[in-house]
Amino acid sequence: MLFALSLVLPIFGVIALGYAASRSGLMSDEAIDGLDTYVFTFAMPCLLFRNLATTPFPDVLPWGLWASYYGAMLISWAVGSVIALGALRRPSTDAVMIGFGSAQGNTVMLGIPIIVTGFGEKAGFPVFLILAFHGIILFTVVTFLLELTKPRAEHEQVHFLLILKEALKGTAKNPVIIGLALGVVYGQTGLPMPKVANDALHLIGRSAIPCALFVLGGMLTRYAIKRSIGAATLTSVLKLVFMPVLVFLASHYLFDMPPIWAVAATVLAGMPAGVYSSIMAKRYNAAPGAASSAVVLSTALSLITITLMLSYFLPKG
Repeated sequence: MLFALSLVLPIFGVIALGYAASRSGLMSDEAIDGLDTYVFTFAMPCLLFRNLATTPFPDVLPWGLWASYYGAMLISWAVGSVIALGALRRPSTDAVMIGFGSAQGNTVMLGIPIIVTGFGEKAGFPVFLILAFHGIILFTVVTFLLELTKPRAEHEQVHFLLILKEALKGTAKNPVIIGLALGVVYGQTGLPMPKVANDALHLIGRSAIPCALFVLGGMLTRYAIKRSIGAATLTSVLKLVFMPVLVFLASHYLFDMPPIWAVAATVLAGMPAGVYSSIMAKRYNAAPGAASSAVVLSTALSLITITLMLSYFLPKG
């Protein structure tokens, strides 16, 4: 437990530093947004591109890894949406958003730092394989569902193909997804990475993790647990407990995969709700209070749940 805490506390310490800098006014919202733009437009795409471009792809596609993670993700999303519709009596658009928060984790800002720090670079590869399709699936599906369920005029028609086209277009413009895709493509060419390019990408990529953690802390000042505590609690329980348990069971008992892959997928699944859920909620006016509350609550609770996961999975002694 103490060893796990020694890994987790510095990471959350950087988050706390970003929170304090923003809350105190030393870093304005504009400065945090600028740093966020740097992280997700340059640093994180460079990190992901370099890792995927220089790491040999497995001879056999990791269907078990993807099925374990994405299967659990979609189940968690569905359960969250059904409970929001039935027990919480939320409208369908809100239910989509609450379910999305129960499935979409802070994989880039928090997942990569914790897994790579705790388990080393070898654990980063399965994470990158998961992330290769993570954004494409999540952002496309949530945009499609929100467009499909948002309130419309009585005679306004729903154009499924147009909605899907717009969802895919928005996903294709995501710099992180572009970095992942280009990394996979370049890696498949078998071409060596030129030293100058490799060193430059490595230099920029090294700044991605600490900057992302700092930005996360700064952005948490914009959210508060003010309302919809029931929905926020539901999201937190599904995201921090239910989804990683599903991934653990599937990766350990249904599919034959390397132990480090199963561990990486399980820990990644246990990341708290990502800030993107709050952004989408505000954009569509779909449970914005629940989404922002879930980001703060699940991030706070994840200090405990992530520590427990690391204590269980890290080698003893």
